[in-house]
Amino acid sequence: MKISVEWLKEYSDIDVTVEELADRLTMTGSKVEKIEQRGKDIKNVVVGKILEIAKHPNADKLVVTKIDVGTGLAGSIQIVTGADNIKEGDIIPVAKDGAELPGGLKIKTGKLRDVESFGMLCSIEEIGVELNDFPNQIEDGIMILPSEYEAYLGKDIVEVLNLREDILDFEITSNRPDCLSAEGLGREVAASLGKPFKNMFVGAVQCADRII
Repeated sequence: MKISVEWLKEYSDIDVTVEELADRLTMTGSKVEKIEQRGKDIKNVVVGKILEIAKHPNADKLVVTKIDVGTGLAGSIQIVTGADNIKEGDIIPVAKDGAELPGGLKIKTGKLRDVESFGMLCSIEEIGVELNDFPNQIEDGIMILPSEYEAYLGKDIVEVLNLREDILDFEITSNRPDCLSAEGLGREVAASLGKPFKNMFVGAVQCADRII
């Protein structure tokens, strides 16, 4: 069973690193099989704005864009793309030269049909998010951010979209059905850390002993 540390914080004050939390939970009988740290594998991806879109001189299905990555037109970068859901003025995630994406993908400056491209425009899949998190997006196409995100041009997409998240993957044994819920795991965290358990109905109660 997977659950985010942020969710667990709703049930208990967590004042240790995610690694120490996993160790304490495992030592007290709630085995953490794996820690997933989302967002750590995204580097040099920023918020950008499409300033211009022009036809590619050598390819009908490609276009050449100029992207403002927080430096205005004078410092804009050129990116070649085959996306057909973009228009001038759109706010999008931009993987710049040297960027890293989930799955180990690295972005470098190159040429597409003899035209230089200094990065890549990103879809939701390419930055490792799901439609459930951003329901107004599409799977096959560039992620289009709301216009108010223009205020964040050049900023790290991980920080802007709050993509950094620690996930604990628990092995839940058959004798611990109480841990098959967020509340049950929240009680385990409180007990392991010796912290009060936050119960929205009852109030804070002390988790001195494990609750079975």
